[in-house]
Amino acid sequence: MKLKGRNGTNLLELLLALSILSGALYPIVYIFRMAQPVKKKTQTEFLATLLTHHIIETIVASKIANPDYLPPMTETQPVVQSNNAVANVSDYFRHISDQGETITESDTSQLYWSLKQFSCRVDTYYLEGFLYKAIVYITYEKDGRPMKVFLERLLSQPLLGESDSGSESETAAEEESQKQ
Repeated sequence: MKLKGRNGTNLLELLLALSILSGALYPIVYIFRMAQPVKKKTQTEFLATLLTHHIIETIVASKIANPDYLPPMTETQPVVQSNNAVANVSDYFRHISDQGETITESDTSQLYWSLKQFSCRVDTYYLEGFLYKAIVYITYEKDGRPMKVFLERLLSQPLLGESDSGSESETAAEEESQKQ
């Protein structure tokens, strides 16, 4: 009878020792994972990332120029104008060529064929506290599988009825109170 109790205790001690050992070894495994080289991005994925940054920076620049600006939600749209395409080119790539128009096959064929595989979509979501989130998706195909790169940005939306003149009057009122 003592033998059965002793085997159960040994099994329990063994499980406890294994759990402590695995917990103690986890930082070492984590360090080895971090030390492994980062999987390199393909040129296509890098270009898709650059395109998402371009759209986000365009949204931020428009927001700075006009604080009431809210980027519209868009369907998936191509980045360049194809001769046989029915879909409109994305607003963010309409004036990107040297002539100020969309990039077509006749402009610079290398740039056209590099960007032809990409399409973009912008989603906008209202959040609490007068904030909204703009999410930019760039999609392309890699080995017959659809791939997606996305980038999101949190932006503030001014209060309804608040305008630049209102903030100037508040500043003028503060200056008057400081003078007194």
